[in-house]
Amino acid sequence: MVNMNNVLSQVVAAAGKGNGAMKEDETMYDAMFANAGILDRKQYNTFVREMQINSVILNDAAFKRMDRESEVTSGTRILGRVMQDGRLKESRTTKKDLKEAKIGFGQAELNAKKLKAKTSILDDDLDDNIEGKQFESTLQSMMGAAMGEDLAAIAVFGDTDLDYDEEPLFHTFDGWVKQATTTLKSSELGSTNAEKAFNVHEDTIEALFDALIAAVPARIRQSNLMNNFNIYVPYEVEDAYRNLLKARNTALGDSMQVGNAPLKYKRYNIKYAPELDAEDCKALDNTATCLGGFPNLMRWGVYKDISMEMERIAGDEQTNFWYRMKGDAGLEVFSSLNVAKLTIEELAEIQDEAKA
Repeated sequence: MVNMNNVLSQVVAAAGKGNGAMKEDETMYDAMFANAGILDRKQYNTFVREMQINSVILNDAAFKRMDRESEVTSGTRILGRVMQDGRLKESRTTKKDLKEAKIGFGQAELNAKKLKAKTSILDDDLDDNIEGKQFESTLQSMMGAAMGEDLAAIAVFGDTDLDYDEEPLFHTFDGWVKQATTTLKSSELGSTNAEKAFNVHEDTIEALFDALIAAVPARIRQSNLMNNFNIYVPYEVEDAYRNLLKARNTALGDSMQVGNAPLKYKRYNIKYAPELDAEDCKALDNTATCLGGFPNLMRWGVYKDISMEMERIAGDEQTNFWYRMKGDAGLEVFSSLNVAKLTIEELAEIQDEAKA
């Protein structure tokens, strides 16, 4: 995790207070005031990298440092066939009127939304802690990692249609699940046969993977983008698939019993994502969520100014720490991300069913 003493000592160096090392008589509080608590570019990069450590999806997805609070990230690709017969029909005459090759422009619009956090520590708690003053650094590291986990949760499950009073965090901005155009429902979640995209009881958990793969639009499936296709799942789905493989009397099954090899299905990565496991995320609609998509088309950004400031409340013998950042998430191509939903009851059953 982030070593905030190192980060803060770099702030001091940037402000011209020496060679970057904190002075022997200088506390972290003194360093916090340097540069008004705003991280410089190097510190920003370090902080963002550490935010990604506990998030599989954020670590895979395409990150954008936002120099403006509103930015558009885009990608281009050729759509369809481009070659044509160079001569007119039954003629040696050169064909001049050619159909132009279509260029597709995918765009993800990022509009940074303000996110804040606060924590505090009492002087007595600091004095009693075995780490002493070093605990201040540990506290900042813990907060940095926690902020990354929260940002990942909003990037996936954010929904501005949620009631602000009930879900103020997830109401901040629309995440990837909200922006995706395809949502597949399980046999127990779908209300009609047309809505029932897969049955994990009759066809095992592999039916869910097949549904996510099959839902990829043809124009994307026919491109080399499929080499980057990942399936992100909560723990129960990953474990059910390992149980399914373990039940096979093969070397692969043995490796699932005693090893922790990365999972694949039909050449595509199956990745456990902690953000899909969070109880408050599942509670948003009382379902379990799996994602199938392309990390390079899943964009997220953090505005260039991240601040960490200290507020000393001497009368209460307490120190408050304030954090502020701005971020957003977007899809370059809305149809590039497929969402699969199961009931919570299905999630509880699939692990044992896969052992049969």
